[in-house]
Amino acid sequence: MSKHILFILDYYLPHKGWSETVFEAIISRLLAKWYEVSLVTSRFDRELPIQEHKESFHIYRIGKSRISFMFWAFRKWRKILKDKKNNHDGVDISLIHTSTYGWALPASLLGKIFHKRVILTVHEIFWKLRIRYKWRWKGWLYRFFERSIFWFPYDLYHCVSRYTMNSLRLVYGISDKKIAMIYNGVDENFRNPEEVSLLDIKERKNSYGRNNRFVITYYGHAGRSKWLDYLVHTLPEIVMVDAQLLFVFNLIDSKRTAEIKEQIRKYHLWSSVQIFDGFEKDELRTLVASSDMVVAPSLSEWFGSVHTEAVAMKKPLLTTYIASIPEVVRGNVKFISPASKREIIQAILERDQRIDNPDYMISSKEFSRNETVKELIKQYH
Repeated sequence: MSKHILFILDYYLPHKGWSETVFEAIISRLLAKWYEVSLVTSRFDRELPIQEHKESFHIYRIGKSRISFMFWAFRKWRKILKDKKNNHDGVDISLIHTSTYGWALPASLLGKIFHKRVILTVHEIFWKLRIRYKWRWKGWLYRFFERSIFWFPYDLYHCVSRYTMNSLRLVYGISDKKIAMIYNGVDENFRNPEEVSLLDIKERKNSYGRNNRFVITYYGHAGRSKWLDYLVHTLPEIVMVDAQLLFVFNLIDSKRTAEIKEQIRKYHLWSSVQIFDGFEKDELRTLVASSDMVVAPSLSEWFGSVHTEAVAMKKPLLTTYIASIPEVVRGNVKFISPASKREIIQAILERDQRIDNPDYMISSKEFSRNETVKELIKQYH
């Protein structure tokens, strides 16, 4: 009898995001090991089919956003579990795998109703940081919602870094025996800088007017926790000092993307700033390979996908010494204090004095996706 895992996730590919990439890597490897996988996710795009079935992979889409997904999908999940329980093909749902935030609550309830074990992947815990990132009343509301998730029981808490694990211990008092710390995986083969040809890099520089410029790239979300506002506010001052600098922003569509773009455009720095919308995987890799530095500061970070990708591609990284970042990065990294406009300007202007200090980095650390799935399967059993 094959094992059958039910994943409950708010977003999945083709939606763009780091969590989506993480779970795609997990699911694809489970399918290769002859697991059967069902996935319930949101139908964020009306063009996507409500159901897809590809051999042992079954996708069910419902709702059109995180909120509607959370409220309407419970009925769908319940139906799937009942159908699988009553069918006669010998395949029953073995366990439920979900992640923070909203879809964790229904998963816990379904686990109790149908006597299924539930694994919760804990990507991040904000707790009091909610008050910093949201207006006061909204921050308290989000903080209460986060707290409510951990009132419900789960059989295993999968933490993606030691920082996340320790936050879970200290803030919510979760017992060590119910915690598994398994790092997210990074596609080291794909992120190998030698996979991008010098011709592709040259063409990218030529086509976007980047020859003889020092290219500094930011890519990813525009959320408040990503410290992007502070970086944007340095642009007029730093460009005035060094006209050779060229800042490239590749932003994933999110609630604050339009706001950040407007902040950048109001400075009218057209010769020193380029803005793009969510490149596809191959194009993004070429962008990073053709950059001279990646800037990925954060006010909080629970694994650091951008950070680990940048150092895997052997690019100098300018980031903050905070949360899980020192735990996961290696190589040519310059740390600055969080929320310091002065330090980011100084670090960029002194870019030829970057340090590679082994005291602050785990230089030998690798994050294999195969190893991630191997460790998860141990927990499944």
